[in-house]
Amino acid sequence: MGKQCLKIAAVYFALGVLFSLIIGVSGNYSLSPIQSHIHLLGWTTLGIIGLIYVTFPALSVTILARIHFWIHNISLPVLILGIIGKNYAIAEAGVWVVIGWVLLAAGIMLFMVNVWDRLR
Repeated sequence: MGKQCLKIAAVYFALGVLFSLIIGVSGNYSLSPIQSHIHLLGWTTLGIIGLIYVTFPALSVTILARIHFWIHNISLPVLILGIIGKNYAIAEAGVWVVIGWVLLAAGIMLFMVNVWDRLR
């Protein structure tokens, strides 16, 4: 799981840089929260989790690690799309933001349980 997290973190990093480029060229800073969430929750968080999984391989072979990985990588795009929708005043976007945050928080809780259970 560690290598998979690091690979996807690199994708989120590139996506965040792309958003930074779009923001800089367009001068439309209303997209800044999207770029920030991609960098923090995608690049930084998944990168650190990937490093933890590489450093402590016993954490990466659990079902909790797999479930966390998939929940994180499904919920983050849902959250990002919801934030984009809210940015463009799409009425239903608020529901997607809530779904994204709830799933993301659930995934992070699974990660925490995995660390507390397996790291001894």
